[in-house]
Amino acid sequence: MITYTTERLDNLPILFQPLNLQSLSNADRQSIAAIDAALPQTQCGLCGHHDGCLPYAYGIVMHGEAINLCVPGGQSVTDTIANILNKPTKPATPSQWQIDPLTNRPKEVRAIIQEADCIGCTKCIPACPVDAIVGTAKHMHSIITDLCTGCELCLAPCPVDCIDVIPHLRQLSDADRITEQNHLRRRYHQHLDRVAMTIEQGTKPVVSTIESAMVNVLNQRQNTEIDEIHAKNAIAAAKLRTQIKKLNKQLTLKADADLQNKLDKLNAKLSELQP
Repeated sequence: MITYTTERLDNLPILFQPLNLQSLSNADRQSIAAIDAALPQTQCGLCGHHDGCLPYAYGIVMHGEAINLCVPGGQSVTDTIANILNKPTKPATPSQWQIDPLTNRPKEVRAIIQEADCIGCTKCIPACPVDAIVGTAKHMHSIITDLCTGCELCLAPCPVDCIDVIPHLRQLSDADRITEQNHLRRRYHQHLDRVAMTIEQGTKPVVSTIESAMVNVLNQRQNTEIDEIHAKNAIAAAKLRTQIKKLNKQLTLKADADLQNKLDKLNAKLSELQP
């Protein structure tokens, strides 16, 4: 039995403020809280909501989104959501991982770092939604297995492909799973709060879609209007700065005419985007 309270929809990270959950009816809030409680809190984005499980729960209740998009939750979570909404269930979205016949979910996985190949670039650290990766620049990183959700979000940023995903065999009771999901939800929200704080303080560059969404929310809270073109330009400029930084580093190691030409073009594009 899933336990939930609507209180967890209060005092959320600023990223979720546009959902305006306080204005919803109690029935809608209860449904959203119940579905969010059923979701595995991997924050993987495979449902299409790259800002986490709660926006997916909101989308199901308020926009009629499909109930079967949670890949790590599998058929078990799809059936639970159907039961919450008193709707017919649907076949779960297929996973690349085998289905555990005992839980009716895809088998769990965890990320591991091949430590001998890690170059300490730190790119994987901000990608982890629950801060399960520890390490500092130019030093070997490690992943805390007990915190890893198996979301696979750390794979893409790694420039040397030293992160693997392996099966994680275990059996959890329903009560233990709920306890773990509540813990992961809190860690994700703490992660979002910290990222928002660094953006407000100007100590963190905006390089991801979640961070750019946070910038928009922060500016709206300060009664600053940001139109769609401005927002897109801000994201494009952040991506250009990341590419420029990488090229500058490569050119300090070895002169290369093609790289220099590419760098000049990127700097020109950045100048066009900046006011």
